[in-house]
Amino acid sequence: MFWRSHAISDRTDSLAIALQGGGAYGAFTWGVLDRLLAEETGLPRAMSGASAGAVNAVITAWGLHFGGREGAREALRRFWTEIGQKSLLSPLGLPGADLHFDIWTRLFSPSQLNPLNIHPLRDILGAMVDFEALRAAPGIALFLSATDVATGEPRIFREHEVSLDVLMASTCLPRMTQAVEIEGRSYWDGGLSANPPILPMVLETECRSLLVVKLTPDEEPNLPVQASDIMSRLRRILVNGSLQRDLAALREMAALLRRSALPSGDLRRIRDLALREVAIGHEFFDGVQDGALSPRPDLLERLFEAGVQAADALIAQGEASAGLQVTAGGA
Repeated sequence: MFWRSHAISDRTDSLAIALQGGGAYGAFTWGVLDRLLAEETGLPRAMSGASAGAVNAVITAWGLHFGGREGAREALRRFWTEIGQKSLLSPLGLPGADLHFDIWTRLFSPSQLNPLNIHPLRDILGAMVDFEALRAAPGIALFLSATDVATGEPRIFREHEVSLDVLMASTCLPRMTQAVEIEGRSYWDGGLSANPPILPMVLETECRSLLVVKLTPDEEPNLPVQASDIMSRLRRILVNGSLQRDLAALREMAALLRRSALPSGDLRRIRDLALREVAIGHEFFDGVQDGALSPRPDLLERLFEAGVQAADALIAQGEASAGLQVTAGGA
């Protein structure tokens, strides 16, 4: 089984997990993590994430340290259940709301639409996670991205820096919420620049296996023809660009090292890194408008089940070769 075979006899320093951002589609990642945490071996040593991926990573790290596997599973379920319940009170779920929202956010800034900067996510996370205790915990290495508004460059926050503001920065959609200030710098969503951070985690930890959970499909066969569908597809292509570049760089590094007679230590580890990718199915995006902003309970449950199925497929591959890609649909 993948989760077992690459755990290297229960060692926790070999596996790293990278979690892409994607709003409500992060419930797919919840399903993947829930299934993997149900296994008896192979806890991750490091996790990276952007936006919803950063939230999933922090909640997993919090749950693991203070409640073990079941604690992490329960924390993830509690978080996504509360997100679904909050969505029932949101006007974004009403017919035609996506069009009105698009118009209003083009005309008015977040400081005009939401001058008090009220954000339900802040309340949920603040009530769930003791960030001070998490920073002091000798747990999973974390790599959480946010985008520096002034430079457009990614800022990678580590486990000793994690805070409620860091998560709010990583999930800050520029058209919806005000930029988050940390140490005198303003930040937007991490998915704009590092979605998720891959190379820093690979280079700064001793991971020998890397699992990437993708919230953009590997392929979307249907050609978008409606203006809204074209814009949605463009957004997914753009936010997926940094991940594509990082994975291409990682594969190129491994290929160069395989042709070299010199690799030793970390270079050999990078050369032999086992890479797995799990991608959400394109069915979740067919004819859907702003699904990432409308985390309805029924959608979250379908995404969760699809994530569980994707992890099942991954585990069933056993000793499959590195580079295997697994895609799960189920919409």
